[in-house]
Amino acid sequence: MASIIAIDLGTSRIKTAVFDETGKMSIIRSQRLDRAASPDRQDAEAWYAVTARLLRELTAETGNQIDALVLTGNMHALLGIDADGKPVEPARLWSDNSAQTQSEELNRRFGDTLLDRFGCRAIPVFTLPKIMQMKEEQPESYRKSAVFLQSKDFVSFRLTGNFAIDPTDASGVLGMSLRDSQWDADFFRELGIDTGKLPPILPSASVCGKVTAAAAAETGLREGTPVVTGSGDLSSAALGSGVNDRTVSLTLGTAGQLLATGSPGTGAKLAGKLFVFAHADPNRELYLGSVPSGGFSFEWFARTHNISMEEFFKLAQSVPLTADLPLFYPYILGKGAPSMDYTPCGAWQGLRADHSLKELCRAAVFGTLCPLRICCDLLESCAGPRSELVLQALACRETAVRETAGALFPQNKLLPINSEASLLGAAVIGFTAIGQYPDIAEAAKAMVKNQPVELRPSPEAERLFRRFKTAL
Repeated sequence: MASIIAIDLGTSRIKTAVFDETGKMSIIRSQRLDRAASPDRQDAEAWYAVTARLLRELTAETGNQIDALVLTGNMHALLGIDADGKPVEPARLWSDNSAQTQSEELNRRFGDTLLDRFGCRAIPVFTLPKIMQMKEEQPESYRKSAVFLQSKDFVSFRLTGNFAIDPTDASGVLGMSLRDSQWDADFFRELGIDTGKLPPILPSASVCGKVTAAAAAETGLREGTPVVTGSGDLSSAALGSGVNDRTVSLTLGTAGQLLATGSPGTGAKLAGKLFVFAHADPNRELYLGSVPSGGFSFEWFARTHNISMEEFFKLAQSVPLTADLPLFYPYILGKGAPSMDYTPCGAWQGLRADHSLKELCRAAVFGTLCPLRICCDLLESCAGPRSELVLQALACRETAVRETAGALFPQNKLLPINSEASLLGAAVIGFTAIGQYPDIAEAAKAMVKNQPVELRPSPEAERLFRRFKTAL
């Protein structure tokens, strides 16, 4: 039976796991990354050092019987690499939203052309505004950058010596045509951006290189082991959740995300309302509805009320959803989709002096999920109904969140057998690339397994949701 190592480079943790072609995950190892000093910047060399250490552990445990590696990772970063293959400065993560001026310039100059060509308007978290900002404010760093890479692509470069990016990450840069998965040279030329600094775009399920002798010595892998290009973590999470034309996934991590897919061209109806990206499956597009704060709202609430996260969820679970609850608007980091407004504007509505702390906790959970319900309703109105909802991360693990999502969303609810969606989705891509499956859709059908859970929508939740929308 074939074995693949999947690598997931998150902003807070790097994970590695061994999978077989049935989707079974036999070993997982991870290490947390330190973000305390600078939450928006990271040392890319630390990405590789941690990955190499985790790979040494896995290869020792497996006897190095590994057929390939595949990568996924956080999107929208800016990492300039010089002619010697070294980072010119720490990577700017997706959470760095300082390129507001450059985003506004892009939207002013190109308007709806951005939607037509690339599926999204410019926002500060995308890579292109960061490149423009670097060129304007740090011209020497821009000049020294021979190529701009995403997190997974830097590790892939260190393993293989080759530069590459896949369509999902390239669409998250802003500037890749969704029609042909190629950089729009005329667009970058108009901006004065050197397209030679952009890596070649390869299919997600392609081999971008093989492990070099130097990387083999550092990781314990066999020299010549194929490295699969992989995808950005949104796409791999969608694959690993079983997202398809009837199924969407709801994830609450730091942000809240609703992931869906559709046939090419469908995104034209959603562009400007939801994010439209390329998908690892070339026969599908990827759609993202989001609220930037998501689970961060829970952390913020717990911190400001001097309670632990455990106590927050316990209190939230202890009271029912009723019309008497106040409404929490979780926009403390901006609204996200569908308004695409990233100006912080969180609020309470209907808050009274007799509301208890436990009622506020319950309201915070409900209010944080409402923007994602809005995104889901919008998706269905433009792209057709979705009958199933997969609950991931906090929406899967925490009873208070799981039950609230069950009450709020009308779809049939599913829980994942393997909640490591990004790793599993990467493995789906990897086994497709080495020929175990004819295409990504068939691989996902065989490898990804969810189970139904009895969580019925409630009239009380629907009434509260209507109040939430009315007061927006």
